Amino acid sequence: MDAYLINVNNRQEFTLEKSKDDKFIINNSLLSADVRKTGNHSYHVIINNKGYNIEILKNDIENKKLTILINGNKYYTHVKDKYDLLLSKLGINMVSKAVKNMKAPMPGLVLDVLVNPGDVVKSQQALMVLEAMKMENVLKAPADGIVKSVEVTKGKTVEKNQILINFE
Repeated sequence: MDAYLINVNNRQEFTLEKSKDDKFIINNSLLSADVRKTGNHSYHVIINNKGYNIEILKNDIENKKLTILINGNKYYTHVKDKYDLLLSKLGINMVSKAVKNMKAPMPGLVLDVLVNPGDVVKSQQALMVLEAMKMENVLKAPADGIVKSVEVTKGKTVEKNQILINFE
């Protein structure tokens, strides 16, 4: 039996188990569900005589995150599988790849800001140009992410370790 711990919108957590005979157990309660695939990334599910239209909007397999649309409502989920649960039980937690902010590596002058809040950035994408010791330094994204806020503006000076950009 496969077991999962699912976090929804960083607010609600529940366990999901799927048995070999395709039955679902949610929070230790047996659930009768009829699941039909209706498209490449969409499903129709009937649970307790109520229908749900489900569409997978984004599937980040590496980070085990799904963005799904259920009857027009968007949900962000993070899934832990049996291996993640076993590691947690043993007290071995994986190091998160999530980066919360980017700090100035040295004091300098902000020559250009190449991103805005809400921008989706990829690892090693140029985010900002900082002049330090008469050299232009292109500061790049340390990881994939979404820009939450930009804390500096073009033409301003920054100190070493000052937060430049916050990520979601």
